[in-house]
Amino acid sequence: MAHRDFIAIGTSSGGVDALQSLVSQLPPDLPATLAIVMHVGAHASILPSLLTAAGPLPATHAKDGEPYAPGRIYVAPPDLHMVVEGAQLRIVKGAKENFARPAIDPLLRSTATEKGPRAVGVILTGLLDDGAAGLEAIQACGGATIVQDPDDAFAGDMPLHASPFADDILPLAALGARFVELTRNEPGRVARDDSARRGILERLYAEQRAWHGSHAAVRDLTRIAEPSTFTCPECSGALWRLNGTRMVRYRCHTGHAYSSASLTQGRSDDVERTLMETLRALHEREMMSRALSEHFAGVGNVAAQQREQDTARRAARAAGILQALIADS
Repeated sequence: MAHRDFIAIGTSSGGVDALQSLVSQLPPDLPATLAIVMHVGAHASILPSLLTAAGPLPATHAKDGEPYAPGRIYVAPPDLHMVVEGAQLRIVKGAKENFARPAIDPLLRSTATEKGPRAVGVILTGLLDDGAAGLEAIQACGGATIVQDPDDAFAGDMPLHASPFADDILPLAALGARFVELTRNEPGRVARDDSARRGILERLYAEQRAWHGSHAAVRDLTRIAEPSTFTCPECSGALWRLNGTRMVRYRCHTGHAYSSASLTQGRSDDVERTLMETLRALHEREMMSRALSEHFAGVGNVAAQQREQDTARRAARAAGILQALIADS
């Protein structure tokens, strides 16, 4: 069996320092490719130059269609997903997953299907749980999985959520040595029969096609998911709950995907945004009514003055109740 020669790494909050520490531990002759997704959104990133300076391996932003090579580090560019396709890296706009682009799960999921037992999946520091589903896929396809010890991480959410799918949970300082060990030993044999492995791969390929938003996305979703009563926070389409996974996950037919943690956070953000917009409208209504009350007082219209004063008081009361609700949420 081939050596493990492809390491896919996901990180978020606190990831710059963690990655710099990690690459400084690696030897210059590491016989594996490193592919990294860090949540940078659409912001400009100098992460490749920082990693090149921190360790012996050269790092670059990956280019679409670029063949990957051992002993090199490839970083997902801002606002673009990075996935593995055969012997190449593909850079695609693609729908966001867990509200992120670049997202970690597409890289890990594609690594699982393309590299199988030759893959190593790694989750470092970060908030929420992007990457946990991808790590589950790598483990299911026979790859090795590593998670930074949550107690050792700047932000422990991502490592904690990914821990159920980890072969190793290690402090950051021990990861480099583990990479060397894994890439210089043969992977163990996958304890699954061929039909089970085929089923896993078919489900992962179907999910990848659904993520790309192909013309057959709905047909693929019907094979791997069931309709839910929820709607997508980003496109308002129906969300489907994915089957065959230990996580609670949802996907819509345009490609967006959410873990339960990210969907809950998204809904909380929606509620807070709606409450703040309502509070703003109540404050503006109160101010407008007070201004109109003063105007009607000036022209001697007592009835209209009283009506606007009453409206201002009701708006102020409602704003106070809403303000208390926001403070308690």
